[in-house]
This record gives sequence, structure tokens and C-alpha cells, in this order.
Amino acid sequence: MNKKLLSLVLISGLIVSGVFASGAQESGDSAGKKVAGFVWYNYADTFITSARTVVANEAVNGPVALLSTDSQNDIAMQANNINALFAKKVDYICINNISPNDSASMIQKAKDQNIPILFVNCTSPTEEELASYDKVYHISSAAEQSGWIQGDAVSEYWKAHSDADRNGNGKLDYIMLVGMQGNYDSQMRTDKSIERVVDNGIEVNCLQEMLCDWQRGKAMNQVASVLAANGNDIDAIFANNDDMALGAIEALKASGYLGDGPYIPVVGVDATKVGVQAIEEGTLLATSLNNPVTLGKTIYKVLTLLDEGQPITDETVGATMTGKHIWLDYVAITKDNIEDAAY
Repeated sequence: MNKKLLSLVLISGLIVSGVFASGAQESGDSAGKKVAGFVWYNYADTFITSARTVVANEAVNGPVALLSTDSQNDIAMQANNINALFAKKVDYICINNISPNDSASMIQKAKDQNIPILFVNCTSPTEEELASYDKVYHISSAAEQSGWIQGDAVSEYWKAHSDADRNGNGKLDYIMLVGMQGNYDSQMRTDKSIERVVDNGIEVNCLQEMLCDWQRGKAMNQVASVLAANGNDIDAIFANNDDMALGAIEALKASGYLGDGPYIPVVGVDATKVGVQAIEEGTLLATSLNNPVTLGKTIYKVLTLLDEGQPITDETVGATMTGKHIWLDYVAITKDNIEDAAY
């Protein structure tokens, strides 16, 4: 076989394996231990970076080693990573899933190999899909809570500031920065935040809803364009996560808002360290603590219980369970309780 052909074969093998194509990372000494294969949606996401680090730290002295992969927010790469981990015969698989329509096939693959599968911090499989296999669990935060927290924070600001209605039309004119189309958390944060504002007796008007894929840069660019066209009409900005909220804040600063300019309240979700810093600076009004430490520790706790053959219950996990769902609570974070966001 000539060198050029050999190179093509090797490259193809790496792409098919997925694990190698996305830079698999091992955590914990795997000698004599079972291995959990992780498929994270995007290492570049601030919240995911924190949660991934926590799980890796737990694995250092824990009973289960990790093999983690990065899907780079790409469904095809996620599929490659999942297939590669199944091919490697991992003992458990944990998926930070970005393709809910494929949940059933993922569960079937795990069932075929008789290995537990955890869907973490993502849209849940349907109840029918969860019931199709006794070794499948969903670990995530109660997303509607984060929406309620955002809605309450903006409502409180609106009622406390007579100049909050910037164009005087009697309505809260807002823009919504959406993380991902069809994602459960995105949908709940988008819907429940505004429902809460309306429930608080405030009339609303959506100026624009923009898909930003959870990314700071995309949010910054999109908000900048809206500010150029409708800057005087924006009363508030809702973002499905802190990264997008920070992108909005960058656009506001560049356009002369915040600081000495007009103030437009921005709310996010996750209470990342940079998000909390923005609250301290006064540029981010509020966020919702979706603690990556709690998430990471809970994921590894479930893996440990499975490894030990222990039951998965409210008491053993230390979190609220409904059926196969393990729910983690959000906490409202404002300038009045920043210390609660420490982790």
C-alpha cells in the first residue's frame, strides 16, 4: 500500500472512531476499574467545562474511570463519538445529548450491550423511551425554575424603576437569546421566563427572538444588530445562559449602554464565575445557579451506585427523583446573594 493511500485509510479510521477524532481524554486510573464513556456536547461551553472538571476530579480516587469526548456542538461528531465508545465496550455511557430525536436509538444500543446509559444536562428522552430499558436515567436541572427566576428578576426591576419602560408604550419590550432550537432547557427558559413576567401583571412585547447556539460571540453580534435598529425600544434582554448574556452585555457596552449610558437589564442562567462577576460589576441583573459542581458530583454518584450495585433513589443519590428523572434545583442569584454562587 502506498503512503498516500495508507494515510487516507488511517485518517478515515480516526474519523469513524470518533473518540480519536474529537480528542478523547481519560480521567482516573482505569487499571482494574470499569470505564464510563462521556459524550459532552461542547468543551468550549463554560458551564460544561466546569461540570466536566468536577466529574474528572471525582474519578481520580473513585471506582469508575472516565473516557471523555467533545462533540463540538456537532450532531455528526456526537454520533461518531457515541459509536466509538460503544465499539470500545465501555461499561457505562453518559450523553450530554444535542440530538433528542436519536435518544431511542442510543438507548437501544445501550440495551443491546446491557450497559447503563445516563442522559445528563440535556433534553430528556420520552417517558416511553425511558420505560423501554431498566438501566437508563436522566440527570438535569428543573429548567422551568430558571425561567421563573429570570421572569421574577426582570419583573422586580420593571416595577421598581419608573424609567424601565424606555419608549413609554406601557409594555416590556424584550429580546430573547435562545440557546438551541428544540432543546428542552432552551424552551423552558424561553417560555417560562415570559410567562412569569405576564403572571406578574406586566404586558410584554417580543421585539426579536434569536437563535445563538449558547455562544457568546453569536449573541454579541445578533444583539449589536438589534441595537442598531431598535436600541431605543429594548427594555430587557433574556438569555438562555450566561455566555449569551455576556455577549449581549458586550454589545451593549460597545453601543454606549450600561456604565454612564442607558441601563438595559440582562438576565442569564448558570451562575458561571464570569456571569457572577458581571453581577458584581452591575452589568448582569440576575442569573440562576445551575451548579456544575452539584451536577458533576451527582453524575459520578450515580455511576458509583451503579458500580456498587446499589439502588438509585432519592436517598442514595441525594436529589429529587420522579421515575427515571433525577432533578437538581436552581437558585436565584442577584447582587444580594452573590456568595450563594460560590463553588
